[in-house]
Amino acid sequence: MKPGLNCLYIYLTDECNLRCIHCWQSAPLSGKGKYSRLDFNECKKFLDDAIELGLKSIIFSGGEPLLNPGFKKFAEYFYKKSIRMTIETNGILISEEKILNTIKKNEIYCAISLDGVNPVTHNKQRGITNAFEQTVQSLEKLEQEKIYYQIIMAISKFNYQELIPLLDWIKEKYKYCEKFKINIVNRLGRAAGMDKKGLLFRPEEYPKITEDLSGIFDHYPFKVVLHIDPVFFSFKNLMSTYSCGGHCGYKSSLSILANGSVSICSLGKQFNKYIFGHVSTIDVKKIWESHPMLIDIHESTHTKLKGICSNCIFRQQCLGSCRAEALCVYGDFFEPHPRCQEYYDSGKFPKSRLINQDKEIKYL
Repeated sequence: MKPGLNCLYIYLTDECNLRCIHCWQSAPLSGKGKYSRLDFNECKKFLDDAIELGLKSIIFSGGEPLLNPGFKKFAEYFYKKSIRMTIETNGILISEEKILNTIKKNEIYCAISLDGVNPVTHNKQRGITNAFEQTVQSLEKLEQEKIYYQIIMAISKFNYQELIPLLDWIKEKYKYCEKFKINIVNRLGRAAGMDKKGLLFRPEEYPKITEDLSGIFDHYPFKVVLHIDPVFFSFKNLMSTYSCGGHCGYKSSLSILANGSVSICSLGKQFNKYIFGHVSTIDVKKIWESHPMLIDIHESTHTKLKGICSNCIFRQQCLGSCRAEALCVYGDFFEPHPRCQEYYDSGKFPKSRLINQDKEIKYL
């Protein structure tokens, strides 16, 4: 059965007001490079048609999406259509009155990045000297307005030691943080520089992270989730509430990039073959229902995965996890996830996670 178009990722701009050392998109600093900003009027018909296809939610992303002056138009449109909205943001601009009012009036859920409890740590990761202070100011504004929100921490060896102190600090200081999500920094974009310095975790280190953190998450009044592929969890921990196992919703979503291109996800920035056209001219119903590439992706995706993903018991659950990472490393949508393939190649991939334990996966 063909999935419905449930979600749109809307990249309002590809510029950013920070220069994060782990940014996988290498977003240009606002005012310092070439960037695009999405125009609402060009998107209007596409959005109307997407809603007819069953659209239920949208995620604003970037760059830093709040840099787009048209943010309010998008927000008001989706609010009137009763579409759930989330914004992925560094949070700095939320403290501005106009932006805060738009978020409040249109019931937009904020997912805000915070990478350490020590201002020096967060500021170094975010690339400017006062990022921590500005983000905290915005969190306090949300608290004053009694608006629930989520915090996201991107961990590496650079800041991992501050994870528990940050959780404790949020528990003590904030009432309306209802979720804390932990992502592991990958090796794409600027993070390649971190990798060269030995600051990124290797896949064989992931299981220890899941074990180390398994006993602490029930201590907090907000939900804590660890976004790592399911193979890195023990079976016991995989069933726990903190496991957020790698799944990407690409089978039921599309993306509108900042330049107006429509793609499966942000991978359209690097791979033109995954761009279906411009948002102002594309027939989204026709594309969604009959484009050969989407048909290929939507139908039995797990059976087309390659490498270790083809022999993993979790392939139907995680569907190969992030396809943008696989594409950037191997060049094809159905290639294995790089960290899972590396984990297998290291000889530490548990046999209990293999469909066929006697099958050797030789890859590249």
